[in-house]
Amino acid sequence: MRKYNLAILLTIMLLSASGGQAQDTVSASLPQTTDSVGHRNFFVSTWNWFSRWRERAQLKGYEPGYVDFPREYPWVAGIYGTMAFTNLSLHLPNLSGDSYCRIDNSTGLSSRLTVGAYYRGWGLSFGPRLSNKSDLYFTFSSYGRVVGFDIKLDHFRHLYSNIHWVDIGGDRPQLGEYKAAIGPEMILLEINSYIVFNPKRFSYASAISQTTWQKRSAGSAIAGLSYFASYTGFDKDFFDQFNTIANYFADTLHHLSHNILVGIGYAYNKVMDDGKWMLHASVLPMLRWAYYNKIDINPNGSMADWTEAQREAYRQTVADLQTTARATHLSVAGVLRLAAFYNISPRWLAGLICTLNNCWRGHDDGMHSSVFDSKMLVYAGFRF
Repeated sequence: MRKYNLAILLTIMLLSASGGQAQDTVSASLPQTTDSVGHRNFFVSTWNWFSRWRERAQLKGYEPGYVDFPREYPWVAGIYGTMAFTNLSLHLPNLSGDSYCRIDNSTGLSSRLTVGAYYRGWGLSFGPRLSNKSDLYFTFSSYGRVVGFDIKLDHFRHLYSNIHWVDIGGDRPQLGEYKAAIGPEMILLEINSYIVFNPKRFSYASAISQTTWQKRSAGSAIAGLSYFASYTGFDKDFFDQFNTIANYFADTLHHLSHNILVGIGYAYNKVMDDGKWMLHASVLPMLRWAYYNKIDINPNGSMADWTEAQREAYRQTVADLQTTARATHLSVAGVLRLAAFYNISPRWLAGLICTLNNCWRGHDDGMHSSVFDSKMLVYAGFRF
């Protein structure tokens, strides 16, 4: 349950803020105690201060004619139909002397219906499971004029999984492949932040949250700082599917990776038809700045029942994997975003956002992993 605490807390905060005016109307008709009036006034004052601060922050600094604001409609609410595909590949060396295996885990093509709301660049969205393997999709974001960020949490259970193994210890290399009916659990957490170097003419919010309007075409160099974490958990049910795998190998396997990456890229907004249509493209290549990788393996059954050769092979396997997991090596990532939206009227809009994110870390002769995450959102929104 801990992994949902952040999503629940942020949802409560947003609902509390948006419900302030409704609370004032209802509470005005009911008897009020001094404490309740004081709490209400404190909440209203805090929200008013926050609203004025966000309005000043949003309206200040853009060059006239390039970016405009729906001043009378600070909120944007939308329904997002999402198609997604996520793949995590894990390469594990030295599983049995001169051998290695690669475990490919995929969500398949998943779909979900997501609801979201933005207030002057701040946004929150949530999508429950609709099909295939996705169980949770949650985002919290702030797209400002100069700096911004978004936080994304994805949770998947029982992915599609294939194991490819190679044994080169004998005279002739041996190859094999196993397909799993029950795949592992996977959790992905991404925190992406950016800095815009042409903040007077270019608006990132125009492309992603639509809380501003790009009136004339403009681009900007951008810098990014990202935190990317992935957890993959293989349980006993997963390993029990493969009778040909040595029974002393593993009962459970957990892989955890943390990465901090930095990069410089470019973003461009193309405006057409007097601002009714806008196309966006941005690319941000990144390199690892800090890295942490950990793998835990628990044996299948009691080691007391094993032969000494099996115990030694297992200990050597665990030692090799943990050594290669801790090794320092290159990590690279890239984020590509494409978007198109249409202002149907001053209050109604529709569009499409496509995000491709690939993170690779490791080296060819040791443990390495790669995560490819792609999403396409088709949405309809309403300003109020």
